[in-house]
Amino acid sequence: MGLTFDHVKLSRSHQRVADYILKNIEGIPFMVEEDIASACEVSVSTVSRFWAEIDCRNLKEFKHRVKKEGLVSPSLKLQVAFERMEEQGSAAAQMLDTLHYVQQTAERLDQHEFDKAVRALVEAGTIHMYAPGSARSLATLLEFRLTRFGNRIRMIEHGGHELLESLIHMRNGDTLVLFGFVAESPELATLFDYATQCGCRTLLITDLAVSDMRQKADITLYSARGEVWEFHSMAAPLILLESLIVAVGKSQEQRALRHSEQLHRVRRQYSKWLPKRV
Repeated sequence: MGLTFDHVKLSRSHQRVADYILKNIEGIPFMVEEDIASACEVSVSTVSRFWAEIDCRNLKEFKHRVKKEGLVSPSLKLQVAFERMEEQGSAAAQMLDTLHYVQQTAERLDQHEFDKAVRALVEAGTIHMYAPGSARSLATLLEFRLTRFGNRIRMIEHGGHELLESLIHMRNGDTLVLFGFVAESPELATLFDYATQCGCRTLLITDLAVSDMRQKADITLYSARGEVWEFHSMAAPLILLESLIVAVGKSQEQRALRHSEQLHRVRRQYSKWLPKRV
């Protein structure tokens, strides 16, 4: 369902503002009140009063509502990414631009939560992972590295009703890793609920600073990916996961080294049949 203002009675000037917002919702994240006032040919004070009429404190809160309700389309995010690339002029500049996401992630990293995450992965009987959409690439990397250390991994492949097939494999003492970007889905809500019932610890990796999921999770790690109207970068989540992988390997150093040595011996034994290709 899209955004509407049908539930409020608006003055003529505020109707003009509402009409403009509904027709230009994807541009709102980039605007200040002066932009809206100019486009609607009303005063800035009229725009300022408008937010109270729709139960918002100010434009900033309305922008948060736009984010929460998912009113910005993927095409706009791509458009923003294209425009930023054009402004920066080079791929190198664009790569450097993502560093501020890494910095934000590092600044908000809770070392106590990070250490808890490491222990939860090391101590888990089985590590279950649910990573919808673009987060799948992150989970694949985590699965690959932790499996090499000797950890037992189970990927949760399906959503919808088929998700229920995965629940029966969770046990007390396991750890469930959830990638919760953008918003909580019915699948995530179900996994949180069942994990609590069966005594499975939950580790949430999210780009949300405020979310009900954060209260549901036993452990939460935050990673910045950009604003709602931007093309979401996976650079910071990737670096966060790499740090987590190294810390897990260090915590179970002897086992990790033993598995690595075994892999090395097997590679040498079968190198003629299965040569390593770069």
